[in-house]
Amino acid sequence: MDTFNLVAESRPAGSKGDARKIRKAGATPGVIYRGGEPAVAVKFDGAALSTIFRKTNDANTIVNITVGGDAHTCIVREVQRHPVTRSVEHIDFYQVNPGQDVTVTVPVITSGKAAGVRAGGLLRLLARRVDLSAPAGSIPKNVEVDVTALEVGRFIKASQLVAPAGTKILFQQDFNVVTVEGKKTDVVAEAAPAAGAAAAAKPAAGAAKPAAAAAKPAAPAKK
Repeated sequence: MDTFNLVAESRPAGSKGDARKIRKAGATPGVIYRGGEPAVAVKFDGAALSTIFRKTNDANTIVNITVGGDAHTCIVREVQRHPVTRSVEHIDFYQVNPGQDVTVTVPVITSGKAAGVRAGGLLRLLARRVDLSAPAGSIPKNVEVDVTALEVGRFIKASQLVAPAGTKILFQQDFNVVTVEGKKTDVVAEAAPAAGAAAAAKPAAGAAKPAAAAAKPAAPAKK
């Protein structure tokens, strides 16, 4: 995966008013969390930070942040964006070691054409992202699931996903990830009553034919 370098300046941890002043000056306030050690309040050049997000479009990107003479290898922990412009207003990073396992959320993508889709069904991705444990230095961009054998009405669950090498899918309760929806069962259900009605209307083989209408009684003889 790509790694980016970013220079930051330390700043005093201040109020929301201080954060607004930082943003007005073209910078972006942030914090570097360092498990077990004091967090570091920083500010970044807004343009440089936006460039990284534009190039990678991946929150799990490793960013090497230099603050003064100290270097911090980090991943994004949380991003706060403006509700209208979507510009980054505040960003939290979490310091990691390259071989350290971290928990991240990655997209799910499908491969192959499902058997149910070939039969006229519609593929539906129920979980677009999954949690994953992976080494900080080799976080996959996504988890791929092969749907080739998936039939209408069937599901692929989280426990059936194949995690990329060196990683592990995380979930507390097993959940459905992808399915194929379709009208196959509806067609069968509709065909059954129709077939039953046709069978009822058609006499069974060997059944006796209905008796002919009785002949009219003969007219009485004239005297």
